[in-house]
Amino acid sequence: MATFKAVTRKMRSDGLYPVYIRVCHRTQKGYMNTGKLVSQKKVKKGGEITDTFVLEFCAREINR
Repeated sequence: MATFKAVTRKMRSDGLYPVYIRVCHRTQKGYMNTGKLVSQKKVKKGGEITDTFVLEFCAREINR
């Protein structure tokens, strides 16, 4: 069964992080770009997103 999670990868040159939805199935990983950006203040040290608006958007995309 596939698992989904909203994640960030690399910081852009303007200091914002693009948000992706990570899809893992068996041993393969894939990333879908959401078009959302998060500031450095909304990302924890481990790369976890804390912005509730972005997390809600990603949850709706995963359910769709």
